[in-house]
Amino acid sequence: MTATAGPRPAPPPRARWPRPSRSATISIASVAVFFLLWQIAPELGLVNGRFTSQPTLVLKAALEVAVADDFLRHARVSLTAFAVGYGLAMLVSIPLGIVLGTSRIARHMLEPPLMALYIAPTLILLPVMIVWLGIGIASKIAVAFLGAVFPIIVNTMAGMREADHKLVRMARSFGASRFDVFTRILVPGALPSIVVGLRLAIGRAVLGVIVGELYVSQAGLGFQLTTYGAAMRIDRLLVYAIAVSIFGYTMTALVRAIEARLQRWRPE
Repeated sequence: MTATAGPRPAPPPRARWPRPSRSATISIASVAVFFLLWQIAPELGLVNGRFTSQPTLVLKAALEVAVADDFLRHARVSLTAFAVGYGLAMLVSIPLGIVLGTSRIARHMLEPPLMALYIAPTLILLPVMIVWLGIGIASKIAVAFLGAVFPIIVNTMAGMREADHKLVRMARSFGASRFDVFTRILVPGALPSIVVGLRLAIGRAVLGVIVGELYVSQAGLGFQLTTYGAAMRIDRLLVYAIAVSIFGYTMTALVRAIEARLQRWRPE
């Protein structure tokens, strides 16, 4: 008498690698095509390789910069100026934007000069900053601060003013205090606009630091850009330019992620 065999166990499911989305595939392909054309264009004589360099030469120069060019010291100088200037801008601009967005008197008093300074290019004040603060890091911090402070003020003020007035009236009709209205309606409703201001301010703060170091500096990424630009070392110049771009993109992507998370805090 033979024993009946039981049902065979199902084979374990095969691991499947996640397929990239269509947009990611197109982006990767376009970047690959760009680097390929950049590599072969000088070899085909389509462009002058002395002025455009090539990805392989830039990669080699990046290794040289990382090993023997004191890259970390220059990056630390620029990052410090950016962090201090941007941090001070946040500390000043968010409370000031809240006041301007909630107080009509303060808005009438301060909005015209703030808008004038916001429209004017911040970098025109760089010579004045250098005269006042010298060629050290203080002038770069000041330029980064001036570049970042106005986008945050404007967006914070707009976010506070665009609060849902129906929610405000309903809360007050149920006896909510001004503090409750402020913390439960105005601030959550303004958070997306505030984060947009923080994201826009990153680019202006980075630009202020780099341009400040381009004009007059003794260290920093902008100082190295000037040095290698004057020496026609395009490969090393591109290394520092790419480093600045990567930093700005990373900071912007981080704030975008925070912005996406805060969208659910907006009152419905």
